[in-house]
Amino acid sequence: MSQNQKMSLIGTIIWVVCAVFFMYEFLLRTILGTFEHPITYDLHLNLVTFAILSSTAYQLIYGIMQIPVGVIVDRFGLKKTLASAVFICAIAVAGFGFTRAFESAVIFRVLMGFGSSFGFVCLLVAVYDWMPRKNIGLFIGLSQFIGTMGPMLAAGPLDSLSGNAAIQWRYIFYALGGIGVALALIVLLIVRNNTDYTGSFRILKKPKPVTQNLYNLLKQPQVWLIAVFSACVYFTIEYLSENSGKAFLMLHGYTSSTASYMITVAWLGYAIGCPLLGFVSDLTSKRKNVMVLAAFSCLIAAVFIIYFPINIVVIILAFFLLGVGASGQSIGFAIMAEQCNHNYLAAGLGLNNGMIMLVTSLNAPFIGWILSMVSQNKNLSIGDYQSAFVVIIALMLLAVVISLFFIKETFCKSTKETTKLSVSDYSI
Repeated sequence: MSQNQKMSLIGTIIWVVCAVFFMYEFLLRTILGTFEHPITYDLHLNLVTFAILSSTAYQLIYGIMQIPVGVIVDRFGLKKTLASAVFICAIAVAGFGFTRAFESAVIFRVLMGFGSSFGFVCLLVAVYDWMPRKNIGLFIGLSQFIGTMGPMLAAGPLDSLSGNAAIQWRYIFYALGGIGVALALIVLLIVRNNTDYTGSFRILKKPKPVTQNLYNLLKQPQVWLIAVFSACVYFTIEYLSENSGKAFLMLHGYTSSTASYMITVAWLGYAIGCPLLGFVSDLTSKRKNVMVLAAFSCLIAAVFIIYFPINIVVIILAFFLLGVGASGQSIGFAIMAEQCNHNYLAAGLGLNNGMIMLVTSLNAPFIGWILSMVSQNKNLSIGDYQSAFVVIIALMLLAVVISLFFIKETFCKSTKETTKLSVSDYSI
């Protein structure tokens, strides 16, 4: 085996391990929505406090940490950072299973969000450090595909396991904690850092101050537009998974299991859409067109799910289309990277991921508050949900406007002079 082939194999294994953790943290992100009713009952919650626990407590810290995560990964390396993050997640999810009060549940949920905040940025760093640059959009999509197995498991399968086997949600959380500890050990054994070693020489570079790199990143309008686009197209699938999606569908007469599997269909669309849209954008060397298509897909799907659930076939197609549209945020990461110098690449990816979490963490309790206002202390109706879900339609419209009129095409090329390339890009 040649040196290049050996490095490629090592890189692929490291990428897979990072992707497995992303799948794990993705499952932790959405699992509370699957067990909304028993958790609400056991912890004595209402719509607003559950939204705070499920979304805000997790995603606010997740979003705030994204730029610091990029700095931490650059400072301590992929291996130490990832192993620590996995272990924190394992302790947090097991601790959540033991909690008996809202206050302690919030603490463990915040810890879950803190540990999980390292997952996607570490995965993206592994992609950019170890994978061929010419296929970056495809590998980001494949990474999202693997990660999406997490919420797909958290929806239908875990709901069925809990119901059919009469397993309490607490025992599922204990098991997830044990899985996390095992994964942390695997990270310590397998993951390693790529220190810009090219096989024949080491690249020496004078580091710039962190503040200068952050300033160079944050002063770019395109960076902010891309981050807002990514957050808008992704919000609906995340919200429906974590909060009211299952309850809304059950009001239309669907069983708990059927409603959960509808969420799984959305994540299936997302899982297929991420590598597919990434491949198409790489193949055509166009990011903007794919982003516009994704935004329109989300808007159309959301309208049918909320206002025109004609029959189960329409609902299934709408949820699948919603997932495909939401996968457009993976293109957001690809085009974000093309707007960043390598000195602040991790921070740029973190900003994009952070905006996604920030928008969700703020809008989820806002929708919960609207629902509590329109319900007037009575059982929620379909009309109540439709009134509150206007927020979802507004975000989808914003994504369409940004992608159509404000995003600039990069043609899959870095807009900066400095572009980090891997050895395989020069292989004959």
